[in-house]
Amino acid sequence: MSGVLDSRRVGEFLREAVGAEHLVVLTGLGTSLGLQRSTADGSTSPVEAPTMWRLFEEVKRVEGFAATSNFAAEAIAAQDVEALLSACQFKLALGDDEPVRQFLEQAESVILRLCSFIDEGTDLSVHELFLRKIARRQPRLSRTQIFTTNYDLAFEAAASNAHFNVIDGFGLGAAQAFDGSAFDLDVVRRRRGEALSLEPNVFHLLKLHGSVDWDEIGGQVYRRANPKVPVLIYPAQNKFQMAFRSPYLESMSRLQMALRMPDVTVLVVGFGFNDAHIAAPIESAVRSNVGLRMVVVRPDLEGSDNPTVLRLSRLIEAGDRRHLLLEGKFNRFVRLLPEMSGRDDREVHDDRVDESWR
Repeated sequence: MSGVLDSRRVGEFLREAVGAEHLVVLTGLGTSLGLQRSTADGSTSPVEAPTMWRLFEEVKRVEGFAATSNFAAEAIAAQDVEALLSACQFKLALGDDEPVRQFLEQAESVILRLCSFIDEGTDLSVHELFLRKIARRQPRLSRTQIFTTNYDLAFEAAASNAHFNVIDGFGLGAAQAFDGSAFDLDVVRRRRGEALSLEPNVFHLLKLHGSVDWDEIGGQVYRRANPKVPVLIYPAQNKFQMAFRSPYLESMSRLQMALRMPDVTVLVVGFGFNDAHIAAPIESAVRSNVGLRMVVVRPDLEGSDNPTVLRLSRLIEAGDRRHLLLEGKFNRFVRLLPEMSGRDDREVHDDRVDESWR
């Protein structure tokens, strides 16, 4: 992993950045690539987290794909699956078209199947370590906000494994309906005879493009294991229509608010800045918010022609020390992050139990 500073300065920068009053994390596909799964014989095998190109190739096999060339030629030429399905949604918004509707439903079923790769055997130890390093914060600091464009359940499963509480906009009741006001709630610990105290292992998770366990029923979004009407958001051609739809509206609003907070660090890992609706508010915040620090981690930093990365690079070269570009993959970066808090009582207890019950 390389960057604009030496290793010692990188460590100092990251310690200061992660310790900011507000910590915003933006992740994409790069955090789900390279996962491993334990097999019955004790060995491991790679988890096939699909790339956007793979999703496009699989959607091409769906019946009715050829007809989409009549209205989505540009998306097909770019092999952009999200732009393709966005064009389908836009066409349906103009008027019902049964063949397009059937294609869209089958294509989304393919995406759900391919993105539902997290199971009990998936090794999420890197994600768990990442949460312990960025989401366990001092009570005086705000909760870490993780925004992700991924559909998969890697962060939810890692949080469960590592005993973290996730505030994700869904209520605590059996209905599990999305309600944006849930992000204004918090988790406290109550012990007999003691004052209330904030539970340390809590973070916010906001899924910008939907999730494999989101289901739409009667215009409301619920969390379901096997959604019948999946909520997968492709804010491209139909971005103005989607801008007024929950939970997309809530997630994007909270991202823009977070970017304008004083003393805020934006940690971007595994996200390629290819989504203009996300890159634009980030660039705006970089220009206007002098209290914003940004750390961008990607494996192809050297020689990247991404406009946002190039602008950040020029800022750094011009003497702006608020930002840091690091070349490397998610797992290596997690090991580089500093430990800001010690192990909590539950982790110590679990280790004792594991040792005693061997």
